[in-house]
Amino acid sequence: MFIFAEWSHQLHSMGLVHIIGIVSAVLFGIGGGFLAKKTKTPEKVYAVTGITLIVLELLKLFFMISTTGTYPLEKIPFQICTVELFFLWAVPLVKNEKVKNGMIAYTVIGLMAASFYYVKPSTILNSSYIFLSLQAMVWHNIVIMIGVFSIVYYNIYGKKGKRYIIDGYILWLVLTFVAIILDVICAKTIPEANINFFYLSPIQDSVTYPMLNLLFKKPSPYPIYLISFIIYYSLGVAALYGLLTGIDVIKEKHKAK
Repeated sequence: MFIFAEWSHQLHSMGLVHIIGIVSAVLFGIGGGFLAKKTKTPEKVYAVTGITLIVLELLKLFFMISTTGTYPLEKIPFQICTVELFFLWAVPLVKNEKVKNGMIAYTVIGLMAASFYYVKPSTILNSSYIFLSLQAMVWHNIVIMIGVFSIVYYNIYGKKGKRYIIDGYILWLVLTFVAIILDVICAKTIPEANINFFYLSPIQDSVTYPMLNLLFKKPSPYPIYLISFIIYYSLGVAALYGLLTGIDVIKEKHKAK
């Protein structure tokens, strides 16, 4: 069956598949912007996106069990660009405005992570099976799409977007601490499972994050590494918000002429 087909050769960075992934990500992002301009029911968009991510993850689970007989715990989707699976579907159900704004704005942080993923899309390039590569590509493209959707629909930039970014950042910070706690517990109890949520495990062989891996070959000393990561990613969120705000200022000046 085609669904179980394997790549005939090892995929490489900036090869055809990688380039197709980048182009498709840009197209999904543009599609998210158009969708934001057309829709009148944004909460349904988040619900459908969340359900789609759940379906994609279930397909991966069934595929891996069918091909390998197991679903490794390290594959649990608790990374910065996958954790939206756990809450996007619930956006229409949440009544607390601050919590809802945090869920919505987190998609902008997810957008940043999914965009950087394409610098070195490990799952896409290293999977033996075509299905797993395509699943990872579609997943990250959807995360990019919903992030752009949020930016355009809710104007997440400038003064209007500040409260969204702050609420989204708080949610990210909470999830980061959850990931750290789980990573430490798993490192002590089931180190063989290779659990590495948010890529913050104290027993990982190397540091994944660009630039940060220049300072740390391994996550040690661990407390310093964690503090550095939080500062590193916080600066990234601030830079993204500043970039979006700057683009809006230029656009408004251009309209005024």
